[in-house]
Parts: sequence; C-alpha cells; structure tokens
Amino acid sequence: MQITLVKTLNGTFKLAYDSDLEQAKKIPLNEPITYDWKKPRNLKFHKKFFALLNMVYNNQEQYNNIEHLRKDLIISAGYYDLRYNIEGVEIQEAKSISFAKMDDNEFSELYNRIIDVIVKWLGIDKQDILDNIEQYF
Repeated sequence: MQITLVKTLNGTFKLAYDSDLEQAKKIPLNEPITYDWKKPRNLKFHKKFFALLNMVYNNQEQYNNIEHLRKDLIISAGYYDLRYNIEGVEIQEAKSISFAKMDDNEFSELYNRIIDVIVKWLGIDKQDILDNIEQYF
C-alpha cells in the first residue's frame, strides 16, 4: 500500500491527496506502521522529458517508433541493465524511468545525459535544444 503524506506545521502528517483516503482507511487504529520517507518525483519534469522525446522524434528520420527511440536514448545515456538471451548473446535493456524505480535526482541526471546524447547524435547546439524544448512543453 502506498499513500502520499505531507507534514503539517504542528509536526503531524496528513494525506496529500483525497484519492489516498480509501487506502488510508485500511490502516488499523493505534497500530504502529513503518514509514519510509521518499520524495515523489516532479511530475512536471517527467512531462518535460517526454516533451524532449517528442521534439527529437519529430526532428529525426532514423526512428519510426518513439518507444524504440526512448529506449535507445536511455541506453546511450548509460542507464541500462545487461542480460543474456537464450543464445548467450548479451543484450542491453533500458532501465525503467517509472516513479517507483527512479528518484528525482537520478531522473535529473538521466535527463541531462540524454540531452548530451542528442547533441552528439544530431549535432544540435545544446542551448538550441534547451530553448526549443519549451515549445513542446
């Protein structure tokens, strides 16, 4: 079970979203629970990543599938796991960028590395990418 909490001025915690109320009702009264603090990733920055992806996809001719482009950019940025297929051939698989798998700091680092990959791959000025991303975002 996962719910999002915010700390109030008096030091207590309250639900951050009304949508978490049903989950919170499942917590028994007066029973200790364990809480692992984790700051949720910035949704706006996540959307900015996909705006960057769309911008690149619309300005290249190599890929006809945006998911393949996304995975290849993640791999090229160094965020991948190695595995072996049934024939023993090593395969790079892009790491998940889900909110549960990557915190805000790691996602920010990935975003910056992907921009560097794009600059090198397409030969575009980094500042041009940063300026133009706002049109897609």
